Amino acid sequence: MAKTIWTNDLKKIFVFAFILRLIIAPIFYHPDIKSQNFDFQFLAQRKINIYQYLENNRKSLPNTDTFNYLPLVYFSFGAQQIVLKNILPSNFSIWLNDWGLDQNNYPNLFYYLLILKLPYIFFDLGVGYLLYKIYNKKILSLWLFNPLSLYLIYVLANFDVVPVFFTVLAFYFLKKSPASLAYIFLGIATALKLYPLLFLPFFLFDQKTNIKKLFINILAYLLPLVLTIMPFIFDSSFIKEFSGSGLTQKLFESRLLNIPIYPVIYFIVFLYYIYSKNKKVETAFLTLFLTFIALVNFHPQWLLWFLPFVLYPISKNKKWLILFIATIALALAYVLLINDHFLFWGHFIPIDPFFVQLNPPYFIISQRLHLAPETIQLYLKYILAFVSLLFLIPSHENLS
Repeated sequence: MAKTIWTNDLKKIFVFAFILRLIIAPIFYHPDIKSQNFDFQFLAQRKINIYQYLENNRKSLPNTDTFNYLPLVYFSFGAQQIVLKNILPSNFSIWLNDWGLDQNNYPNLFYYLLILKLPYIFFDLGVGYLLYKIYNKKILSLWLFNPLSLYLIYVLANFDVVPVFFTVLAFYFLKKSPASLAYIFLGIATALKLYPLLFLPFFLFDQKTNIKKLFINILAYLLPLVLTIMPFIFDSSFIKEFSGSGLTQKLFESRLLNIPIYPVIYFIVFLYYIYSKNKKVETAFLTLFLTFIALVNFHPQWLLWFLPFVLYPISKNKKWLILFIATIALALAYVLLINDHFLFWGHFIPIDPFFVQLNPPYFIISQRLHLAPETIQLYLKYILAFVSLLFLIPSHENLS
């Protein structure tokens, strides 16, 4: 009977989470989802080398944004668009290629967004289910109903939830047998976005290992990455496009005496992790996350990368949960001061295209209050660094 009650309870959680996402998904917009799907459409036109095609035709295309993603992104989401196109209106292609003054005045925009975000919903719920299997129902609820993940996945609507799913799936198999599956899935996540490379060393030394096993695990990790990149590795257009990706540059931007601070902290955290008797991946990732938002000029969607792993340690102490929420609020305040209409009122253009004409916080602060938003962002970074220290120093042992 208890098992039946729990099963019904779990179903209710997922049904409510699914309905909530169906409501949120179509009413928020950011042009990244359109820009990405603009590039994905070329797979249906049998353009296999998207990098070469864009380089040769950029001047004649209606959207000239670069495609800074790995090949697996193009083939996966290009194939997804081919499948979803069967349930999209006939003018979907017209909207994708319209970057003029009327690009926001499409009555089907609600429906476009709902269909394009449907796969995100299933990967998002999949992350929740994995967290439930790894931890408990409390962590499941924290993932499914926290405003941050809802904002990052359905408002900003980048595809980061997909590599996040494979990263959490890798962590799930890391605790199971055979662990080699963990590295294959982590490799798939990395073949979609490079950030799981930050997690690889911690995965490799999560348990006692020998040189042979270490070598096999690294090979398993590299396999998806090598297979998907190999056809393009010597293509100058691929190297040129992908080198425009911002993560590696931003990790090295904050410096002290010309020494990049974040890589140094990363190395210290990793060393502490290796020599710790009671290894906790989550504690290490929480430390990396807090220093990441304090030191790195992050894109908003990057906050999602760490989130599944930090929910468990912060949930163990109400004081730290409140402090973590304050930290996230500061980080989002930093995001809202970015000079981008679509990071504030512009999100609501599916409701009314007029919203994009309203002044965002950046304009109000700079033009009406005559303050420099960049300076405020810098102070927010200082506060974030201070709060992170308050969080980490007394709590490190408690969260272990």
